[in-house]
Amino acid sequence: MGEPHKDDIFYLLDIPIANVTRQRALAMIWSSLEKPDVSEMHFVNAHCINVAAKDPSYLSVLKQAKAVFADGTGIRKAGEKLSHPIVDNVNGTDMFPLICSECKRTNKKLYLLGGKPGVAEKSATWANEYAQSDIIAGFHDGFFTEEQTEGLLVQINASKADLLLVGMGVPKQELWLHTHLSKLTVPVVMGVGALFDFYSGTVSRSPVWMRKLGIEWVWRLMIEPRRMWRRYIIGNVAFLMRIEKIRREQRKERQEL
Repeated sequence: MGEPHKDDIFYLLDIPIANVTRQRALAMIWSSLEKPDVSEMHFVNAHCINVAAKDPSYLSVLKQAKAVFADGTGIRKAGEKLSHPIVDNVNGTDMFPLICSECKRTNKKLYLLGGKPGVAEKSATWANEYAQSDIIAGFHDGFFTEEQTEGLLVQINASKADLLLVGMGVPKQELWLHTHLSKLTVPVVMGVGALFDFYSGTVSRSPVWMRKLGIEWVWRLMIEPRRMWRRYIIGNVAFLMRIEKIRREQRKERQEL
């Protein structure tokens, strides 16, 4: 249940995306808790692919990660167009309750890092209440200076957390984790984007029916138009054009064989 089979890997920009269910993703995360090295695991959606296409450092981090999970409608549509159907929407926000429950069952602990002051703390409270157990090893907001970083790393390691969830936005969270990976002793580290904003109640999540239809992005655009319009209006078009280009290139390669 640890590593996905090679046929379960979907490549975008040479990023190996694990095409697995949420339960399989959870099993992959937990199997990595027993590995001697720190495992980087991340989620990618259409916006992440757009950023990776322009940011070589971020792209490199994703290529090297222990696991990258398929997040959102954009990746599902890419799978459809590239003849590799995506089996599940494995996003951090929906995975969080599963992770919390599994922490309780296996006696593991989380450290939450990111968000504005108070956001990670409220998310930690939600996690403990949901799991009905003390599963939080520690938390800290995402506003700290370079000079404070060393102390924060010491604090995270001293907490004896099993999983470190970092919500600083893409690509900052992944680059920060990769930069400081050698100084971390937490078995699994993950970039989780806006997860803490949702579970702290800072940002409301879309209704379930919108999530089922795969239009959660419309809700985000409605409640945060100034911040999100470029990502979703321009970004979605750019992503679809990028996928279409990849599809044409793959078709041409097949014809030349």
